[in-house]
Amino acid sequence: MTRNGELVFITGGSGHVGFRVLVRALEAGYRVRAAVRSPDKAQRIRSTPSIQALHLDEDRLSFVQVPDLTVEGAYDQAIQGAHYAIHVASPIPQQTHLDPADMTHARLVETMIDPAVRGTLGLLKAAQKAGSVRRVVITSSGAAIVPWSWVVSGGGGDRVFDANSRVPSLPAGYKLSSPWEAYAASKVAALNEAEQWLAATRPAFDVVHLFPGFVIGRDELARTPAELMRGSNQEVLDPVVCDSKERFTPNSAVHVDDVAEAHVRCLDPAVPGNQGFILAAGGAQGINWQDSLEITARRFRDEVESGLLPNTGQIQSIPVPLDVGLSEKVLGIKFRSFEDQVVDIVSYYLQLVAASEKV
Repeated sequence: MTRNGELVFITGGSGHVGFRVLVRALEAGYRVRAAVRSPDKAQRIRSTPSIQALHLDEDRLSFVQVPDLTVEGAYDQAIQGAHYAIHVASPIPQQTHLDPADMTHARLVETMIDPAVRGTLGLLKAAQKAGSVRRVVITSSGAAIVPWSWVVSGGGGDRVFDANSRVPSLPAGYKLSSPWEAYAASKVAALNEAEQWLAATRPAFDVVHLFPGFVIGRDELARTPAELMRGSNQEVLDPVVCDSKERFTPNSAVHVDDVAEAHVRCLDPAVPGNQGFILAAGGAQGINWQDSLEITARRFRDEVESGLLPNTGQIQSIPVPLDVGLSEKVLGIKFRSFEDQVVDIVSYYLQLVAASEKV
């Protein structure tokens, strides 16, 4: 459905997922106002091929600087006049730059959990104050609805998680052990706090939560091979490129373009609000991460034979059964295959390698 110039406020537009959401919203006919931390990030977005190809009028894409999303009222002015809001911004482990010696429980809470909760509640409060917002779409994660204990125990059993599954927030006295556990806890806390706020406040707008698996696919904001290795894409690239061995990862992945499409489709009032949708390929069976090496060997034979892609790593899949039936039915999305995900990100990696060799 193409919208005629309705304004969407987007946070996290300079990230892997947020950028694709921003592009897809523009393609669908929305006007976009994106929150960025600095003018440099806005310029980087404007200079990408996807944005340049749209030949936008000046009023179609604008930016507002929000240096710290955790400050009280950070979004209050930025969201004024918006019809919709998409909240993607949230800390991820690779971007917190934690010193291994400083990964205490308190530090993990300070850098991961607190910002996720404050950012989400701040956005919801700003939307309420604005008075013009009809719907807020929040990028959550599959980690918000699957217990961390399930992941570290290796999965198993007959349980299938759906968009109504919930995980209790951490109890008092619990001690976090790693940035990834803190990430999962941040998504749990942000979801639970948002739903408590919505139940108590009952704002005029409704909310949709999206629960993607590991998001795989090209990232135009990554300009070097090293930059591309950050975030979810490393789950494919590390075994293919870096010969990594000891990786154990939940077997849920989704193409970044499918994630972007889901966000924009959720702006359509025909999609009922106040619910959630899981975004993942492969149905309840999920994907097998080790297949990335077979796919790479078959689809990039010359690069593997030349050694450009060593393709000798190992990655073990932790089974996390997710029910995507509601997402496919209501959003009408057929999720791209894991092979499509692998081919897309490996192709872009090779493109960046070739570009770096010309410099």
